[in-house]
Amino acid sequence: MKYFLLVLVCLGMSVSANCQSVIGSWKGMIDVGAKKIAFIMHVSQKDNAYTTTFDSPDQKAFGLKGGETIVSGDSITAKIPVIRGSYHALWDGRNTMEGTFAQGNFKTTLQLKRISDSNFVKKYIPKVRPQTPVAPFTYKSEEVVYNNSDKSVQFGATLTIPTDLTDFPTVIIISGSGPQDRNGNMFEHQPYFVLADYLTKNGIAVLRVDDRGTGLTNVGNDPLKLTSEDFAKDVESGLQYLLTRNDINPKKIGLIGHSEGGMIAPMVAVNTKKIAFIALLAAPGIKGEEILKFQMKRNFVKKNLLPEDDLKATGMVNGMMDAFKLYSNADSIKNYMQDYYKKWKVYNNDEVESNLLYTKGPKAFLNITDQFGSGLVWLKYFMNYDPAINLSALKLPVLAVNGESDIQIEAKANLEGINAALKKGRNRKYTLRSFPDLNHLFQTCKSANDPYDSIEETFSPIALKFISDWIKSTIH
Repeated sequence: MKYFLLVLVCLGMSVSANCQSVIGSWKGMIDVGAKKIAFIMHVSQKDNAYTTTFDSPDQKAFGLKGGETIVSGDSITAKIPVIRGSYHALWDGRNTMEGTFAQGNFKTTLQLKRISDSNFVKKYIPKVRPQTPVAPFTYKSEEVVYNNSDKSVQFGATLTIPTDLTDFPTVIIISGSGPQDRNGNMFEHQPYFVLADYLTKNGIAVLRVDDRGTGLTNVGNDPLKLTSEDFAKDVESGLQYLLTRNDINPKKIGLIGHSEGGMIAPMVAVNTKKIAFIALLAAPGIKGEEILKFQMKRNFVKKNLLPEDDLKATGMVNGMMDAFKLYSNADSIKNYMQDYYKKWKVYNNDEVESNLLYTKGPKAFLNITDQFGSGLVWLKYFMNYDPAINLSALKLPVLAVNGESDIQIEAKANLEGINAALKKGRNRKYTLRSFPDLNHLFQTCKSANDPYDSIEETFSPIALKFISDWIKSTIH
């Protein structure tokens, strides 16, 4: 699963009459441990209020809107809703701001310097991937807004409906972990937009929704306490919205869940009993702790070790990762890791450690805690979650597809887990399929290690057709 750390900051401030104006562009570098990420802030003023937009060129993000800013003298505090973070700084009244950026438990100093137009980073022009849909569409595309039951969250979404059919199936797309907009924008790809476009052209209506804190969906209450259970309730809000529409058949509504969304879809289906079918794309079929430990082993344990050495190295990594299963407080996690590392070192000297692992010492493991930042409560829930419980309770049609080049959710182990759970529940209406040469985003790749942004294809046409055909053959 991808990490939550999206280091983007916004800042606005007031200035006294005898100081240089704060209006203009400012630049700094955010230190995230392994690297530094450029950050550019633009300050403007309207109706005696300061507003800001900000850019993160390294992440190809531009013109992003900030949140509330409070100014008291030379003290500036800005909230950053989209990443559940904040920035607090002091301005010297001229060309420098000194402050602290925070996101959950992650904190780092951040200095901003005024930059002139000549020093401004040229705006990045994103690539237009070949599969990105372009209007005009051959179907109805409607922008919709709805709320959850207690009105604490307003959701923004797009509903696409076939124009030449009246009795069609409808799906809600459930995104993977981390905040994503309705199109699934990542690495200049929009996989959920491509999926929705294909399905709707083939007679299937689709609701795709902005996650909390993105697009037109607000964060809601207690964002640091959110888990997959809360996101399941968000999907139920989308279901309730669809049930209010007279152009949607309430008996033909299904779910398509990608990655963590494939964990959430069975939760919703078991809880509501109003779902007709679910399709799981790169979904977990084994416990969350096994998935994280699989990912971390790839990052830390050297290849081609002798079996006894691999067991020793893997045990060390797994032991460090257990901290996330036990605690959701950063200090408690780090203390556990440091204690575990000290105990492991009693029996493994520096030479052994260097032979087994890519990094020495506990620092790289401690940095993972900071990288998850405000997602530590979510991570503890994920580590302790067993998808087999809900999967085994499903009696409706289930499709599960995985890519064999997926290095985040391993196809073989997770499909076997899904199969075992569905078989245990005596579900006789399911289809499992693994696709060679497809990665976690269902892109065709030459190697499992090919970067997502280096691949022009957004979503395998073969996988798109397979998913669409299964839905149409299952829901008549």
